[in-house]
Amino acid sequence: MQRVLIAATAALMVSACNEQAPAQKPVEAPKVLAAGQYEGTWKVDSIRSVDRTTPATKLKQDATGPVTGCVAADGSIDAALFAEGEDKCTIANPYVRNGRIGMELTCARKGQAGEVRESVSGTFAGDSIDADVSTTTYLAGTGDYAMSRKIEVKRVGECAPAKPEKAA
Repeated sequence: MQRVLIAATAALMVSACNEQAPAQKPVEAPKVLAAGQYEGTWKVDSIRSVDRTTPATKLKQDATGPVTGCVAADGSIDAALFAEGEDKCTIANPYVRNGRIGMELTCARKGQAGEVRESVSGTFAGDSIDADVSTTTYLAGTGDYAMSRKIEVKRVGECAPAKPEKAA
């Protein structure tokens, strides 16, 4: 009798293992990023000199700060979301589709000849962006550095209206 109970228990356990939970549908990534004003923070993950001099930036390891920028109705992203400080940047090769974001920025820094180049790679979920920004500088003179930052932003509302241009 005891053998029959053990065999029955084993059979029940095997049959229970064969039952599979219903397959869940994978969450589909949004096709486009929601237009609007985005705000969030950045954090320096690492920074190092590439020319053995003091890096030409005020940022230090583990520094954090705020970031703000706009995503236009056509999907174009304000480069200020990824720029370092007051750098003026242009975006090249933007890819913002199906939950993935990638782009290259070429930036100019006031008072500093040369270029600051940034590579952005990350994900978005309709109204938020999580991205890694890798910076490498090509400055005239000393102070070249490589830096990586993590940027997390969320949509907070509509974009501010464009400021009218001043007449000359």
